[in-house]
Amino acid sequence: MNEFRDKLKLQNLFIAFCCFILSIFSFLSAALEAGIIPILHNLNGPSHWHSMWRGMIMGVSVGFLIVMVATLIRNILALKDDKRLKKLMIASTDEREILIWTNARSSAMQIFLISGIVAGIVAGYFSIAVSVTIFACLFANSIIGLLCMFYYKGKF
Repeated sequence: MNEFRDKLKLQNLFIAFCCFILSIFSFLSAALEAGIIPILHNLNGPSHWHSMWRGMIMGVSVGFLIVMVATLIRNILALKDDKRLKKLMIASTDEREILIWTNARSSAMQIFLISGIVAGIVAGYFSIAVSVTIFACLFANSIIGLLCMFYYKGKF
């Protein structure tokens, strides 16, 4: 139980650091949109695209920030209450749940690769740059999958 408690404390530090970084991104995107920081203002292209991009960055940052703060609160409450800590430990070490998530990620990667190939071919008829970008992302995903496979083959 103490090992899990130490793991949660380390996870809380990491989450707090990530929350700080996401808060900076949110602040920067809001400051750029308001014109407070004109140095980072991009002058190329129509301004509504830059505004949309800053809005997307802010939305994604705030969304992740909300999830991380909720996780941080859950972990802090679990560290203060032994019943919650035990329940969280059981949930995070449940072998059936781990197997389900592992199989789901494996299937998701296969679906992503197959649908990405189709999307890359279809996109090639409209924009070669988009098609090459999709194929580059698929290639990077495949290389990461192979590296993980070699890592886990050596680990087990």
